[in-house]
Amino acid sequence: MELPRAWQRPDPLRGLDRISWVEVCDGRGVASRVSRLLRSLMDPSADVRLDALSSLADRLLTDDTVSEASFCAVPYLVELGASYKVAGDVRDRVIFLLAAMALAGKGFTEEGRRTHRRWNALGRELPRTAPDWLTQTRHAVAQGAPKIFEALASERAACLVALACAVPENLPSFVSGLMSDMVELPNEEMPAGEEMLSEAAEIAVALLKRSPELLVVDQPKVLGEGLMRPAHQPREVTAALMGYRFALASAYGDEGAW
Repeated sequence: MELPRAWQRPDPLRGLDRISWVEVCDGRGVASRVSRLLRSLMDPSADVRLDALSSLADRLLTDDTVSEASFCAVPYLVELGASYKVAGDVRDRVIFLLAAMALAGKGFTEEGRRTHRRWNALGRELPRTAPDWLTQTRHAVAQGAPKIFEALASERAACLVALACAVPENLPSFVSGLMSDMVELPNEEMPAGEEMLSEAAEIAVALLKRSPELLVVDQPKVLGEGLMRPAHQPREVTAALMGYRFALASAYGDEGAW
């Protein structure tokens, strides 16, 4: 019997040493620890894996801010998220981290300052000075997402819905069908705690149809307590954030994935 595609994938961290991490910066300074933290995600000990993931998220997504290290780490996070060689307690969280990085609202500049995602009155995103790690990281996640969807095609998991919301333009057709099935599943057949996942799937379907105006889910939880929606932020960006947060809450509650 042929193994599932997620079992056929090569070493997820191949080529990691080709990057000179001491010359790369993350949200805490020099990114020399990033390669070791990535390797620790495959450690036999669950405590080591989860501690490494927490430290990695703190460095690659520092206060909703991505960096050069975030961009460099994306290909390895994609392979970790797509491989059954990686423990499930880490794999799903890695996919959530990728979705969060794709939806990040800020990026570090070469001087270590933060540049924010902003839009003009027409809802068009304003350009940022190069190197624009915010845009580059978002595009890197979008390019790598199909590998995850292909490898985990048979799964109906919250992390896949979150990634579907974060990069809706790159989804294969079966993902759209998966989301539609989740939206139409009667509540009595839905496992406990998955109501929010159904709402996230509904958002993903609306984004896939390029019709965010069809969303019927209210917005109170989209940005979290005390945060405001940026001026002129397009509705589809708000919808993607909503879908991600609903999916995250359905999987990990208010505690989050890391």
